[in-house]
Amino acid sequence: ARRLRSAPVTRPVVVSDSGPLIALAGCDSLELLVAVFEAIHVPRVVLDETTADRSRRGADGILAFVHAHAQVHAPRDDAIYVAAEAYLDEGEAQALSLAHALGCGVLIDERRGRQAALRQGLPVFGVLGVLLQAKRIDRIARIAPALDQMQANGYRISPALIDAALKLAGETG
Repeated sequence: ARRLRSAPVTRPVVVSDSGPLIALAGCDSLELLVAVFEAIHVPRVVLDETTADRSRRGADGILAFVHAHAQVHAPRDDAIYVAAEAYLDEGEAQALSLAHALGCGVLIDERRGRQAALRQGLPVFGVLGVLLQAKRIDRIARIAPALDQMQANGYRISPALIDAALKLAGETG
């Protein structure tokens, strides 16, 4: 009798917006993106937004990470970008356009950007999901320390989302 092999676990491909890069860099966790995603694409404007001020915490780390692990893409000017640029910031609009062009998901935390991506049928990932998946695959033991550091760095995550993520991670008291 033939044995059925379990299908290999496929990791998604994403285009990253600025927020998740900044949040993960601030808690020295950018490498989790490589563990969670098959490939990471970054619009040039997102790289510029996150690294222009080299005195900002994490800027040098983002630059080094992107050069080592991501593909940077030139600015886009298609219909999706033009429509999104009317109500999203430049990086978010570029990320949505590029994700459409590549047929992949988008790593974005800002609410309007996530809503726009979902309306357009794009798979949406966020920094909390990255942390939860990293814990599932044993890349981190707990998500709480990273969440605490992100908040200490000024990254805004709603208390309800933090509570939900901690419950999913089995880290509530």
